[in-house]
Amino acid sequence: VRDMASRTFHFPGFSIVSGDIKADVSLNRFEKQFQEAQFWLDGQVMNDMVPYMPHRDGIFVNLTRMRSAALQGTGKVVAGAPPQGRFLYEGKVMVDPVTGSPWARKGAKKIVTNRPLTYSNPKATPHWFDTAKDAHGKAWVKGVKRIAGGGKK
Repeated sequence: VRDMASRTFHFPGFSIVSGDIKADVSLNRFEKQFQEAQFWLDGQVMNDMVPYMPHRDGIFVNLTRMRSAALQGTGKVVAGAPPQGRFLYEGKVMVDPVTGSPWARKGAKKIVTNRPLTYSNPKATPHWFDTAKDAHGKAWVKGVKRIAGGGKK
C-alpha cells in the first residue's frame, strides 16, 4: 500500500479528507479455486441443459457433450453441435428457399420459417440454455461461490 499526499477540505461542522490510496493486491492464490469453479460451472451447465435438448437418437446430445467437454473450464459451453445445432436450438423449421422443403438441395442455404419444430423429447424446448438457466441459475451461482470460496460450504 502506498499513500499519496492527502488533501483536507474543511466545512462548518465537518471535514473531508481526500486521500489517494492505491493497493496492489495479488489474487494468484485464488487462481486454482477460480479454475475449479469455472470447470464445474461449464460441466453443470451442460448437464442441466440435456433434459431440455432434443433426444431423438442421442447422437446430437452426445456430439454436443463432446464439444463442450473439449472446452470445459474456458467459460464456453456448446449449446448445440453443428450441423443441426442452430436449427434445433432456434426451434423453427428451416427450408430450402426454392423448394420450400426441409430436405434441401445440395449446396442450398436453408431459411428459417415461422413454423415451430416439434421435438420427440416432451421436455425439449428451443433455447434450452435459457430454460436450464431459469431452472438452475441460482444453484449455478451457489456452486461457483462454494468452490471459489465466496459462499457457504
